Amino acid sequence: MTAYRKHSSRARMLALTAGILNLGAGVAVAQMAAPPPGGPPSGNAPAPPPPGRGPGAGLAPPPLPPLTEAQKILTALPPPMKAGLFPQPPVTADDPVSPADPRDFQGIWYHDQPLEVRIQKDMYGAEPPVTMAGANVIARRVRSAEAGKPFINASAKCLPPGPQWQRDLNFPFQIVQGKTWVAFIFEEYHGRWNISLDPKTTPLPGGTDFMGRSIGHWEGDTLVVESTGFKQALWLDVDGTPLSPNGRLVQRIRKVNLGDGKPFLEIITTIEDPQYYTHPWNIVRRFAWHPNLPVFKEYNCEEQVGDPSGVTDAGLVVETAD
Repeated sequence: MTAYRKHSSRARMLALTAGILNLGAGVAVAQMAAPPPGGPPSGNAPAPPPPGRGPGAGLAPPPLPPLTEAQKILTALPPPMKAGLFPQPPVTADDPVSPADPRDFQGIWYHDQPLEVRIQKDMYGAEPPVTMAGANVIARRVRSAEAGKPFINASAKCLPPGPQWQRDLNFPFQIVQGKTWVAFIFEEYHGRWNISLDPKTTPLPGGTDFMGRSIGHWEGDTLVVESTGFKQALWLDVDGTPLSPNGRLVQRIRKVNLGDGKPFLEIITTIEDPQYYTHPWNIVRRFAWHPNLPVFKEYNCEEQVGDPSGVTDAGLVVETAD
């Protein structure tokens, strides 16, 4: 991967996180259909597009609303870096198959979409509905990185970056689950996303966590998970799309099986944060079934970000307050 604009090599390593540096990959905002908050239907069939939003006889997408002054700030920024994907070994007929139960997510999954370094569109192709405060935060972070002074963030300090960014980078993760809980275990950062389906019998740790507190329930065959109570503000992507500590992420997770032997997880995330966004908005991600990646590589965050001494500032600067 080429140097990231004017960053020093070490600063860039931290600015783009260990995962991006080493795998050169991540996530894109996919143009998929099922609209929260109603969410996708249960079962294995793909969700139908909402009226006027997808292909159909005589249907055309409705015109997008005019940009707000805040959105114009974002569209005037330099474009984000583009990233690609390293190929993974193909899943063969000899590899384990995903359980037939659509509520059984257990196994190894891998995000197989190219990284979008900055979330520029929602799942319907519209600009993120930023407030002026949200636009100013993103612009400040992008311009500082352009000037060769990227800001320190959680991933640069080898702290859990929150569920959205943790899922986005292209490392395998394993899902294990029981009747009252689900856990995502990630290769990167040795991260873990704990979801309680019954806080009375499976209580989450007290206090706040970097990954937030996640409570889930089933709607048909879709697992709906609400994540709140973050220990600190989150970056939702590499360029710093923000979520305040009081923000909320609602993830709708379902396993899609089209009968081709290639099941995938679809996760539609609704982002709610009145401080930075005028209304809730949705992004969607896809994660491929990869039972052939069961052995996670050792992950040493300090070395991965390019600083074996363990000093992780590597040229990054402290962000000014909002």
